[in-house]
This record gives sequence, structure tokens and C-alpha cells, in this order.
Amino acid sequence: MPDPAAAPPPSRARVGLLAAGLLLLAAGVALVAWVLASSAGLVGRDDPAVADLPATTAPGAARTVAYRLEPAGGAARTVRLEVAADPAARARGLMGRREVPEGTGMVFLYPEDVTEAYWMKNTLVPLSIAFVAADGRVVSVAEMTPCEADPCPSYPPAGPFRYAVELAGGSFGAAGVGPGSKVVPEDPAALPDPA
Repeated sequence: MPDPAAAPPPSRARVGLLAAGLLLLAAGVALVAWVLASSAGLVGRDDPAVADLPATTAPGAARTVAYRLEPAGGAARTVRLEVAADPAARARGLMGRREVPEGTGMVFLYPEDVTEAYWMKNTLVPLSIAFVAADGRVVSVAEMTPCEADPCPSYPPAGPFRYAVELAGGSFGAAGVGPGSKVVPEDPAALPDPA
């Protein structure tokens, strides 16, 4: 059996490599913790520099697009919407926002028709939601109230939809938009492919 006292000391390169590996591991754990907290709405929520930004300049917003609200028998109007086209962005939605300025909101894009309900967990302001079919026809509209503690109510659509649009509470009613109205992108080519 070899004498442990006679073993050569570890090289500086080996010690440096071990230290770098531990540092990378710690950074990875911190990043995963931040992503999970962010997805749960726990990061940035109490930071006034983040929470009060209007939808068009929100952190992490890849882009905003123009959508036209076309009520049956009424005047059309344009709104600017943040795009949520992947599962993480759709799950985060408008959580933690202290306001949604008039004429702004979010569009939730899906790659195929879905029937999932929405909820308002960690959402601080009332929102209107329109569930919209692939052809732009509104399937149903709901008024949703803030909810910070479980159990939060859910808001199901009246049928399958391809995208959902959230605006400040009361916005669809004020614009005369309801089932059968249209909510369509002004430039469909500007939309990303949803995941």
C-alpha cells in the first residue's frame, strides 16, 4: 500500500480546473433558481423599475405588433401587443405588472388550436381576454380579476382558439368587441412562429 504522505501535491492546473468547475456549477444553480423564480412571478415584482414599465418596453419583450379590433358594426381601432409565442412567455404573461396602459396588452400565440383556460395568478391588474380563432373571429371574451393567492379562478374559452389577446380590464367591452367580432394582426408576416 502506498504511503499517502509520499504522494505528490496536486498541480496548480488541477486545482485551478477544480475551482473553475465549482464556480460554473454555482453559477448554473443560481441561473436555474432565477429562471424558476422569474417564471413564478417572484423576481421583479416588487422592483418599481421593472413592474411599472408599459407593455411595449417590458424587459424580455422580444417584440410588439399591431392588432386591429374590428367590432361588428363599429369603428376599428389599433392596439400594440407584446408577443408571447413560446411556453415560458405564455406562462409568464402579464404577471407582476402594476398597469397595462390603454391601447397595449399581450397576444398569446399557439402553433395549433387549443382550449386551455387562463388564470390570473400573481397578476395585479384587471384584464380583458379575447379568445380568437385562427381566422381572427372572436370565440369568447372574459373579464378577469387579479389573484395573488390560491385558489385562483380560471377563465375557460367557449371553444377552441388559436390565439388570445389580453388588454386592460373593460377594453373589449368599451370597443364593442365580443363573440363574432374580429381581432387580427395588421401585419401577419411580423409575427414569430409560435412554439
